[in-house]
Amino acid sequence: MSKKAWSPPAGRIPYLDGLRAFSITTVVLGHASLFIPWLSTRVGTAFGVVFANSSFGVRVFFVLSGFLITTLLLNELEATGRISIKGFYERRIARIFPAFYTYLLTILILMLSHHIDVRWGDLANAATYTWNYSWLWYPPGRVAGEVLGLFWTLSLEEQFYLVWPACLILLGRRWAERLVIACVIFLPFVRIACYFLFPSTRGQLMMMFHTGSDQLLWGAVAAFACRRGAIDRVREFRYRAAIPWLCGLAVFVVGPILEEKARRLSVPLIPSMQCISVVFFVLWLLGGQGGHVRRTLESWPLVQLGLLSYSLYLWQSIFILWDGVAHIWLPLRLLGALLMAILSYRVIEVPMRSIIRRWFAQAQPAH
Repeated sequence: MSKKAWSPPAGRIPYLDGLRAFSITTVVLGHASLFIPWLSTRVGTAFGVVFANSSFGVRVFFVLSGFLITTLLLNELEATGRISIKGFYERRIARIFPAFYTYLLTILILMLSHHIDVRWGDLANAATYTWNYSWLWYPPGRVAGEVLGLFWTLSLEEQFYLVWPACLILLGRRWAERLVIACVIFLPFVRIACYFLFPSTRGQLMMMFHTGSDQLLWGAVAAFACRRGAIDRVREFRYRAAIPWLCGLAVFVVGPILEEKARRLSVPLIPSMQCISVVFFVLWLLGGQGGHVRRTLESWPLVQLGLLSYSLYLWQSIFILWDGVAHIWLPLRLLGALLMAILSYRVIEVPMRSIIRRWFAQAQPAH
């Protein structure tokens, strides 16, 4: 272990906000691509692999979340000798609940006014963060899938928040680290087993906690690696300039080839390969590398878009995927999603976060 444990810079890390901007762009364009015929051409396909790969964009979010959450928990554990479960969940509630339940309230109003066909069970699955398992007991309706389907990501993340701090407290840092490494190694094999033994689950393999939580745990691996001097090793690595190129090659070239030529093999391999690539890219950025790439990620437009990423992720479903707005010109729908995200961020997300934190009397967290 390095003599001095790594900790993130005080406040936000601009280039990670820029990376969030890339992620939300891939998600939005990935959904919008359903309505863009041009993306079915050869040039469009190449563009889509890089900029409209919503699955990869979600995994970038997951890795960043796992990394930052684990880093903050480890910082707290090392600074105080303990982790405040109460403080952790108070911060998560302040961060996630206001915009999330405002969106659900909007869906409820549209449902009660008969503008949208969503059932009470669909709302219950979303509101309780169990959407990623809802197909077991209450399969979502088609319209619910359009406006609430993306809540599988928030469900998976909330389940991670429920389990991971307790693991650190009960197991301690050393055994928790070993558990994380074991999970990221063995969960791809669990996916293989589920793929063949339970064919009906194939569409949900990356959504369920017991088959897809390694997407978040790779971020935890990165946090532990920083504690063991990974950033210094990246700085000293002779060929460090090749790291982003190798990551891009794995994600944008090898991954699509695997998906096309070896579909069954791609099920366990592609998610892990993408997450590992994100881990190395993040370590490369944290090591002070980046040049033009880092300056681009730190640019004002991308940082601002990164700050809006959570609100935009929520609201873009109803503006892009819902059939009720399909008659509206797509650029106007995209603009509407962006404007709604800005409104949600400025009027709901930020003010309510401050109010809830003051109510809980918590110190300002690092992100």
